[in-house]
Amino acid sequence: MATFSARGLSREPTAPAARMLLVFGVIAALYLGRDILAPLALALLLTIAALPMADALERRGLPRVAAVLLVLIVVVGGMAGMLAVVVGQALALAGELSRYEQVLREKLLVLGQESGPITNLFQLGGRLGAALAPTDAPVATVSVVAAQESPLATIFGLLHVVLAPAATLAITLLLMAFLLIQREDVRDRMLRLAGLDEMHRTTQAMGDATQRVGRFLLTQVAVNGGFGASMGIGLWLLGVPNAPLWGALGFLLRFVPYLGAPISLLFPLILTFATTDGWGTFILVVLLFLLVDGVVSYVVEPWLIGASIGITPLALVLSAAFWAVLWGPIGLVLAPAITACLAILGRHVQPLGFLDVLLGDAEPLTVPARFYQRILAGDARGAQILLDEAALRDGVGGAVRLLVLPAIAQISADRGSGGFGPALALRSARGLLAVVDGLTEEFPGAGIALLPVAGGLDRAAAAAVAAALAEEVHGPGIGPTENGPNLAILVVTAATSAARMQRAVAAAQATGGVVLAFAVGEAAEASVTEAAPALPLLTTLPALFAEIDEQLAAG
Repeated sequence: MATFSARGLSREPTAPAARMLLVFGVIAALYLGRDILAPLALALLLTIAALPMADALERRGLPRVAAVLLVLIVVVGGMAGMLAVVVGQALALAGELSRYEQVLREKLLVLGQESGPITNLFQLGGRLGAALAPTDAPVATVSVVAAQESPLATIFGLLHVVLAPAATLAITLLLMAFLLIQREDVRDRMLRLAGLDEMHRTTQAMGDATQRVGRFLLTQVAVNGGFGASMGIGLWLLGVPNAPLWGALGFLLRFVPYLGAPISLLFPLILTFATTDGWGTFILVVLLFLLVDGVVSYVVEPWLIGASIGITPLALVLSAAFWAVLWGPIGLVLAPAITACLAILGRHVQPLGFLDVLLGDAEPLTVPARFYQRILAGDARGAQILLDEAALRDGVGGAVRLLVLPAIAQISADRGSGGFGPALALRSARGLLAVVDGLTEEFPGAGIALLPVAGGLDRAAAAAVAAALAEEVHGPGIGPTENGPNLAILVVTAATSAARMQRAVAAAQATGGVVLAFAVGEAAEASVTEAAPALPLLTTLPALFAEIDEQLAAG
């Protein structure tokens, strides 16, 4: 955008373009530095999860280094035990694979022979493949010579497969040890980098992240352990081979958001299909998973975690895909915790507030803003639902005061601005009137007359005030009268010409009752003050209710 100054014309890059460049730069840095940043992020999260245990050991008088070593022993011991179970069961499964493969082939053959639709489907696929295959094309004979690797190259390849994850794990544990030992120094340096002027914000962000993410990680370990143990025991009782392996696999895969638990079911299902007769055990395995996963996901997790990690389900799915592309399987596992940290950072650091809006689970719009947006979108049903909920919670008067009148004031203020033309204003006024008419069937009697000055918006405001009066105002003046209304209330919601306003005042005074004015918005208030300065003017529902009670009591 071009900017003008006394020194002449200068052109500067727009803020959105600079932000996009910064975002792409950060993503590129995360991808290129994944070999270093991924272990560091994993070490930070493990440190947050291990802090309560380390602090508890130090409070019992254990030196810090000894406490950290004991924590590392517990972590490494748990990993080693899990690895021993997985490797042992995997080797046992490998020894039986040939037998399982033969049984699976025979079962699929029998299934194909006994099931007409499956056989027909296979035959249709074969016919389509034969029809699409070229018949006249020359057949090229290609001789393939398999490149034979030397034994030394094979050994180095295996060492790379084994040593690369082991090296990453060793680096992660080493970083975790240093972070636990020097945690105060790391904390102080982070505070210094964030700036001493904003120390209160940084302290709140660090405390929030440590508490929320640490609790989430420990709870997930416990919950996933319960899921894996329950599935392993259940599969063992059902007679599924290698049940401990599938339980351990369920524990590990459940750290992957949403998809991990269903994926862990596929392996025991395939093995059950290959090793059992009929469909009974197969169906029981599915029912076991539905029962265990349902209890863990909808009973145990909400009870243990309470509040969520602080991010929306959609943000969690998208972040899992994003971090999986950047960092692979480690990114997929770390996605919930990293995304929660980003949402917390956006909650406490104002320039990064968009992160909390995009990722956080807080309501993006207030209820009044949602109601106004539904009116603008022409969604009368959605607006009616919000209004009914507010009426049940705060009463009809509260719903009118909190939702309807602010929406009317906003429509009046926005009308005439860019993109908010007369057609949208008319449609919004009609939508409001339709929604308010469904709020209540009771209205004040002839003792009170609500007189919209002009336009559909004034009529909607009059209907809303009438619904609120039916609930709030009680007095001897409400009800039929022989000589007309005891009280005439002019309802104004927009800037009105002085001539029209004076005609409305004269018509109200002709009824013979007391005349008041109720204005919604600053423009309407200014119109009433200018055209009829002596007319009593009310701008809020509580003030209007009080004035009506006083007038009716006076008789």
